[in-house]
Order: sequence, then C-alpha cells, then structure tokens
Amino acid sequence: MKTRVLAATAVLLSTTSVYAAGLDRSFQGVSAIFADDNTVSLSFAHISPSVSGTDALGGSYDVGESYEQTSLSFTKQISDNFTLAFITDQPYGADVFYNDNPATSTLGGTGADLSSEAYKIVGKYQFSPRFSVFGGVQAQTVRASVNLNGQAYRNAIPVAGVARAAGVSSATLGAALQGDPTAVAALGGPAVVGALGGQVVGLQTAFDADNGYSYSQDSQTEYGWLIGAAYEIPDIALRLAVTYHSEIEYTANTTEQILGNTVAGTVDFVTPEAFNIDFQTGIAKDTLLLASYRWTEFESGDLIPVGLGSDLVNLDDGHRYTLGVGRRFSDAFSGSLTLSYEPEGDDDLVSPLGPTDGLFGISLGGRYTKDNMVISGGINYSWLGDARPEVAGQPVASFTDNSSVAVGFKIDFTF
Repeated sequence: MKTRVLAATAVLLSTTSVYAAGLDRSFQGVSAIFADDNTVSLSFAHISPSVSGTDALGGSYDVGESYEQTSLSFTKQISDNFTLAFITDQPYGADVFYNDNPATSTLGGTGADLSSEAYKIVGKYQFSPRFSVFGGVQAQTVRASVNLNGQAYRNAIPVAGVARAAGVSSATLGAALQGDPTAVAALGGPAVVGALGGQVVGLQTAFDADNGYSYSQDSQTEYGWLIGAAYEIPDIALRLAVTYHSEIEYTANTTEQILGNTVAGTVDFVTPEAFNIDFQTGIAKDTLLLASYRWTEFESGDLIPVGLGSDLVNLDDGHRYTLGVGRRFSDAFSGSLTLSYEPEGDDDLVSPLGPTDGLFGISLGGRYTKDNMVISGGINYSWLGDARPEVAGQPVASFTDNSSVAVGFKIDFTF
C-alpha cells in the first residue's frame, strides 16, 4: 500500500470552501509541498451561498453573494532531501450585501467586499523517510470596503458619535433616550438628555444624507511566515502534518464618509494566526481515512477606523473539523466522501457582515488519472447555522435555514 497510490483517493474538495468561519476561504493548505517533483496544480471553485433573513421592521434580505476561488502551485524537488513549492491562493474574503430599503429595514444597504491574495514559497527538508520539517514566507495583499446602513446603524452610529463627544457611555445615552430613569439621572437629568437627543437627531439627518456610513482602505501588501512538521509511514499511506501560520500586521490608508464628514486616516489590523492539523492513513486495501482541524484566531483581528471608533470586524475564532474516506475503484478512478463541521458560538449573536453561526457540510469527489495528468472534481453542500446579526449588542435581524453549494475542479500535471 503506497502513499502515491492511495493519495489518488484523497479528494477533500479544499477548492470548494463555503461560508466558513469568519473570513476563511482557502484554509491556507500547503499540501503541494508533498507532491511529486515537477507537479503543477490548478484549482477553481464556484461557491453559491443562499443566506436570507428578516427583521422586526419587515425587512427581508438575501445577502449571500456568489464568488470564485482559484489557486495555483508548483512543486520542485531540489535534491533527495529538499523540496520547494510555490503556492498562490486567496485566504480571506467576504461578499455580503443586505438588499432592502435602508429607510424601512434595520440593515438595508449594509455590505462588505473583502478580497485577498497570498503568494508563498515553502521549503521542506526530509530528515528520514518518516520525518520532515517545512517552512516558508508569504506576501499577502488585502483590500476592503464596508457600508453600514439601515435603521439599526442610523440609531447606533449617531448615538455613539454624540456620546463620544460628550464623554459618556453610548449604552447609557441610548438607554436615556429610551426613557430609562437611571440612565437619565446618570447623565444629569431630562434637560441634558434632551439636548443630547437633539444632537443625535441632527446626526441622523447627516447619516441619511450620506446614505449611511462608508469605509474603504487602500490595497496593502505585507509579509508573514509559516512553519510545520510531518510524520509519515509510506507503506500504509500515513501522514500527520501540522502547520502554523503567523499573523500578518498591516497599516492601511483609509477613507470614511461618516455623519456629513469625510475622514482620511490610517488603521492598524492583522490577518489572523492559524494552526492546521492534517492526517491521513490507509485503513484497508485501496481505502484511505482523512481528517483535519483548523483553528483561526479571528478575535485578534480588530479593525477600528478613526471616524467610526468601533470594531468593523467583531468575529469569533474559527474552528473547522473534517473527516473523510477515499476509495480507489480502479487504477484510473477514485472517489471520496467528506464531512465538514464548524461549531456554533457561545450565543447566536453575530456580526451583520457574517450572518451565520456554525456549519455542517458534505462533499462528494472524484478523481481520474491518465498518464501524467490527474483531474479531480466534486460538489459540496453545507447547512449554515441560524444566527441573529447584532448592532451595539442588540439583535436586529434573524437568519434561519440557510445553505451553500460549491462545485470545483483541480488539475495536476507532472512533467
């Protein structure tokens, strides 16, 4: 039972990432470092999420935007012990838009467009047939734009702006404007609250004139690194690989349109550190078991623009588990079945820019080998967990019974 033969069954559909935790798209795989010498791989996927919800004002949303994923890799064995791989992918992204009238819904007009590309060079040193270490560097480019609109933000952003200028808590001011007697007393009485409320109304007018709040940042490229190790038993196709990806720090130029003002500034943020575990082993003749785990530290990725003064990202850490089985049916054809799972958070309150909570998916894949070319493809269907988008800590919409479909293919050519 050789690793090279059983690897033909390992179709995990990594090219068909779906609405994953946080902003994860490619899961930053480095399997190319284990490919044969002079192997070129190209993958493409089309992902179509169906993510809809409603709010208490009668707003109805279909926020999921279809998108594509591509990746390319080349593997070169430099010597008996050293291999290099060049890998490009699109690690993070977001395509969300709330398609309803901002004047009659809580989140209408809210949306986000984030894209990224990464270019990696990874080297692997094989100490023995069973043990290797690898590491590399990457250049990663990120660009983003965000719009916040609808009645929820029409209330929250002006209240936060007035509270910040007055040196008081936005939660206290919000409660006082709702008539809470304790909050009114804490701010100095009805007269003070009335004056602050008048300022809020003025800023709401400016919010409407601007068609909400908008944020954009320049495309920015920064650098990071990765390191990992692998243990293998080739005779039974066993491989355990662990990979750590460093966080990458950015300082980007930004432009905001907020409450009648155009604010130019800079923002500091990071793309998250991550840890991947990938495992495979033969369990019977021509049959392979596969499993993986990925942790992504999205909670560290705060993005706080100067004008807004609060976090635009606000995501929980990502945890993704997969379990699959691959089967070779002939010398030319093999197939796979893979399950994927992302647990729900501590509660169902989420960022409006990621209105799902948890995931369970099924992938079916096939792989055909002809001479020095391998063609893989498959389909993924995922059930997306119910969630309630929140603004200023309060739920403002409900998303239920959502899903995503992805199809993809991969071509490996060895010369």
